[in-house]
Amino acid sequence: MKHTFYTSVLISILTACTVHAPQQYEQSGAAPELFPDYRNITVPSNIAPLNFKITSPGERFITVFTCGDYSVTLKGMKTDMPSRKWDRLKSCGNTIKVEVFARKSGKWSSHSPFSITLAEPIDRYISYRIIPPGYQSYQQLTLNQRDLTSFKEKIILCNSLVQSANTTGSCINCHHYRNYRTDNMQFHVREGKAGTILVLDGEIHKINLKTDSTRSAGVYPAWHPTHDYIAYSNNQTRQAFFLYGNNRIQGFDTFSDLVLYDIKSNTVSIIENAPDEFECYPTWSPDGRTLFYVSAHIILKTDSDGRPTDILDHLQDFHYNLYMKPFDPETGTWGTSRKIIDAQASNTSITLPRVSPDGKYLMFAMGSHGVLHLYNKDADLYLMNLTNGKVRNLHEINSDEAESYHSWSSNGKWLIFSTRRDNGVVTRPYIAYMNDDGTFTKPFALPQKDPDYSIKFMNAFNVPEFMIEPVRINQHKFARYINRHSSEPVGFRAKKENPSLR
Repeated sequence: MKHTFYTSVLISILTACTVHAPQQYEQSGAAPELFPDYRNITVPSNIAPLNFKITSPGERFITVFTCGDYSVTLKGMKTDMPSRKWDRLKSCGNTIKVEVFARKSGKWSSHSPFSITLAEPIDRYISYRIIPPGYQSYQQLTLNQRDLTSFKEKIILCNSLVQSANTTGSCINCHHYRNYRTDNMQFHVREGKAGTILVLDGEIHKINLKTDSTRSAGVYPAWHPTHDYIAYSNNQTRQAFFLYGNNRIQGFDTFSDLVLYDIKSNTVSIIENAPDEFECYPTWSPDGRTLFYVSAHIILKTDSDGRPTDILDHLQDFHYNLYMKPFDPETGTWGTSRKIIDAQASNTSITLPRVSPDGKYLMFAMGSHGVLHLYNKDADLYLMNLTNGKVRNLHEINSDEAESYHSWSSNGKWLIFSTRRDNGVVTRPYIAYMNDDGTFTKPFALPQKDPDYSIKFMNAFNVPEFMIEPVRINQHKFARYINRHSSEPVGFRAKKENPSLR
């Protein structure tokens, strides 16, 4: 009898905690307003729960997720989907139906339902820098990695662990991986313990890519897909500030060249350093036989040391064109560069070329001028078909704010890119699915446990990169190596020309 009593009490408690959709309600006929906007999107089958906040008017809310014969009902303005229930939902079919109910003035109404379509899996990990937006101090800078199948985030390296004469800490930038794997990766450390940090087959190295024959250490990297080379830009980046206009901050280079680092011989050589050219952003084709890059042709006045003296008067005149350059990785020789898009002719500027893993497409950012489109409100993403040369604006994923850094997933089906569409101030990573015809589905924000995170967290997500595995080296091991070791010098060798390359 006693056992029956306690069982009845337990059943009563569980029944009271169970959330049910209202049985009587009106059809509002309107779609629910959500943040992030996860209505009618395509997502990877292995993505973390898509928690959102309902911003439509209402006193109480109930949301029902349905896939096949399985449904999950959640209450509250913000959804907090349990991972095990989310995984079960995704296992029931390719489409999840979502219906939001709102109670206003004592009456329930149903918003128009929307769907979430499941597609191919995405690379499990991404990495990015977390940094204050704009020109603020990088005192709080960290390099982080995120597991896309959950909300787990881990710091790869915090800049405060690196010793520096600058009290704001060292700058950590330009993380990059060879073929999406982290056993061969790199990033730069600036300031007191400066050097390029290379992980080669799991072992840490620290090198100085500046030689007497080059103008700076390595900056923007491109790891060769098949051989032991890394292409870099050599450039010096500065910022200018304006009191009016849409673009209050302008990033620019005072010089820019391209070099090739040969890992085996520990030498660098010049790829391109033509006078009055600002070559930047190297990237390889998947077969490693073509290097794409951008370059702006502009003639500036210089002082006796060759430094430009009137560059601030010409920031609007920097228009970067797109080039390709043949390369033979077996011999390390170069063919002749060829311009493939003349952006200057249309008073635009191309940056950040990235080739899809299948070699069919090249994506780039384009704005009115300049080399750092992160700051340019008019910057959009474009796609070039490398088979027929056609270029189109990716209207389906662009916004009224800046779109800039972008990265392809290893299977070429997913794109992650930086955008300021949420508030016009800080960059956030958005993800989009590529259809077989080269179009993209509606982009969606990186899922967070609490949807308010993207509203309240005011630091920027910078340079999102896909990885198929996590970085396994502990950040304290990285820091100890950086603090204890000086940068190893590299040698210089002459560029190897091969005009017969096409």
